[in-house]
This record gives sequence, C-alpha cells and structure tokens, in this order.
Amino acid sequence: MQIIATSDGSNTLFDEKLDETYHSVHGALGESLHVYINNGLKRVSPNLKAINILEIGFGTGLNALLSIDHQAPNTKINYYSIEAFPLSEELLNKYYQGFSEKPKSLDSLHKLIQTQGMQTINEHFEFKLIESKLEDLQVEKHDFPSFDLVYFDAFAPSKQPELWTLEILRTVTNLMAEEALFVTYCSQGQFKRNLKELGFEIDCPPGPFGKREITVAKKIKAIV
Repeated sequence: MQIIATSDGSNTLFDEKLDETYHSVHGALGESLHVYINNGLKRVSPNLKAINILEIGFGTGLNALLSIDHQAPNTKINYYSIEAFPLSEELLNKYYQGFSEKPKSLDSLHKLIQTQGMQTINEHFEFKLIESKLEDLQVEKHDFPSFDLVYFDAFAPSKQPELWTLEILRTVTNLMAEEALFVTYCSQGQFKRNLKELGFEIDCPPGPFGKREITVAKKIKAIV
C-alpha cells in the first residue's frame, strides 16, 4: 500500500494488488466532500432528527470523519461502515499526516477503527465498524436500523465486480428506508440500470474535478 499525494493537498492510497487508488488523484478530500457530503449528507431531508448512514467501504475513514465535521447541529447520526480489510492505525496516521487541511474530527480516528461494537464519537454521533466482506455479510446478526443514506464507496466495478451485482445491490436496497438516498462516485451504465430495476429514481449530478457525473439515487419503491 503506497501513500500518494493528490492535487488538492490531501493523500490517497494505492493498492498494488488491485492496481487502484482509494480516491481520485485529483483530490481525495475534494472528492469525498463533493460526492458523499455535498451530494449525500446535505441532501438528506432536514426534517430528520436522526440520520442512519450505511457506508460500504470504510477505507481510510475519510467519509466518516467528514460526516462528523459536517453533521447538522442537534441532528443525531448513527453510522455503520462495512469494511472487509481494515487498514492499520499506523498506516492511517501516516496517511493523514500529509494532508495540508486535515479533517477537524481527526482525533476521532482511533475510535472509528475499533471493531468491538458501537462507538460514541460525540453526543450526536454513534459509529460502528463491521469487519466483513459485503457479500458475506450476515444481516440477521446485526441490529441494523432502516438506513436513510448509503455511501457506496467500494472499488470500481472493473476491480471488484462482485460488489456491484444486482444481488448485492438488492441486499443493500432492502436495508434502506423509503426515499433514502444511495450515493456513489460510479456512473456505470449497467450499475444504474440495476438501481432502476430495484426501484430507484436516478439523478446524475456532475462529478468532481471534471468527472462527467456521479450517481445519486432515491429509493422510491420497495422491490425484494
């Protein structure tokens, strides 16, 4: 695993086995803010007193840290993150050292990477890291709420096609509340067709750093 500087002063990681970076080389921080915060967290209904978030791919923890930084005042967030291969705290500390602008909640990283159950990050933010492959996740063993927002941040379909199948997306869909949002950097055609088949309304706002588009999907009907 190599730490690579990106164009906006933040870092990404390069996974040699997958021959893939964790984030855009144009900016890890900017990408996460654009995709998951501005087009995800900030688009969830402001009428919700509590927001349940499911993240697929904890990775470096950047999405979680930014969600802490940008949570609305007095809004409770219950955040569940699924990660098959958690990174070491030593590597993550080195990773964040190179950020020119660090997440404000970086001191919470130690708690975020614990896998011993729900962690209280602050009075309005609860977090649980689940070490599991998504395709092996035993949903019945976890007391999941109905999720209002999904951050789908797995590696690209060309690198991990098993995570983008209709069957896997159906599993995630069934964990989501009505009108919940599904947000990802990916805009692959087959992936969007799968979401439509599962009852989603698709929006494709522009992506970060000149990327043509990303995907924001709203669950409008339940299909099991």
